[in-house]
Amino acid sequence: MPPGETGHPSQTDESSSDLSGLVKIYSGRSQLFSIRAFLTGAWLDFRSSSAFSKRLFLQNIAQRYRYSSFGLFWAFVPSALVAILLTLGQRDGETPAFGDRIPILIAGTVPPQVYGIFGLIMAQTFLEALNIQRVSLNQYIHLLVRQKIPLEAIMMAGLAESIFGFLMRLPVLIAILLVFNINPALTFPLAFLGIASIICFGSGLGLLLAPWNALSKDLENVMQFFPWFIFLVTPVFVIIKPGNWLYYLQQFNPLTYIFEGTRFLAYGVGTVNSLALFILLPLTVILLLVSWLFCRLCLPYIIERSLT
Repeated sequence: MPPGETGHPSQTDESSSDLSGLVKIYSGRSQLFSIRAFLTGAWLDFRSSSAFSKRLFLQNIAQRYRYSSFGLFWAFVPSALVAILLTLGQRDGETPAFGDRIPILIAGTVPPQVYGIFGLIMAQTFLEALNIQRVSLNQYIHLLVRQKIPLEAIMMAGLAESIFGFLMRLPVLIAILLVFNINPALTFPLAFLGIASIICFGSGLGLLLAPWNALSKDLENVMQFFPWFIFLVTPVFVIIKPGNWLYYLQQFNPLTYIFEGTRFLAYGVGTVNSLALFILLPLTVILLLVSWLFCRLCLPYIIERSLT
């Protein structure tokens, strides 16, 4: 049986008859020797992992807030605090509480507080999705070595955690829209496609980096400043006017088009590159799928390294 291929215990294999789940066999043989068998195994593992992924998701959420005095309250506290600070730090929606007016903070006809909080929630969602998947192999390597759970269960639990994190921040976004009397656009429901694309993008990038993170500690050092780099090259808090070097840098960042497109779909203000948005939305899903299969290819080597 090719490595990574799954199958039910046969009647002639009495040693594996007591196993209740699927049996995985890893060897030095390339998993791509039979691409059809590789994809079939991935699909079967995906279909069989829903129950365990749900249990793993609930366990992770419970562990995250188990010893916290405020529990789930901490899920949206950072966004709420930044929303309060941005609101108190601006006067009349345009003028800072100190100094002169800063034109770069003007976000069209939308108050900068709304623009900034929306951007912060999207950036937090992206970074959280990336980090959850990035550390997944390290976090559950002991279970993967014992062949207790499929990789797909870990991936699906991570996706569920990312969605949960966004839903916990959503009340902050709704509150800030109500406070500043921002009427949602008719396309508001489509904005959730943008959020889904952000989660897929972050999760796909995290899965792509997960093998490196499991085999080397260098990535942990990179991740110390990576969030600041994202805040620099992505329109999170402010709009950068054309002609600025930072503006041209942001044009190479796919998140720029997704963030601006999601804002436009939510409240109908701003500019959006429709062509780039429609191309990027399916590409983020493709990135997630490719990264998932890439992790399956790397898993035997990661398990071998962890044993040695």
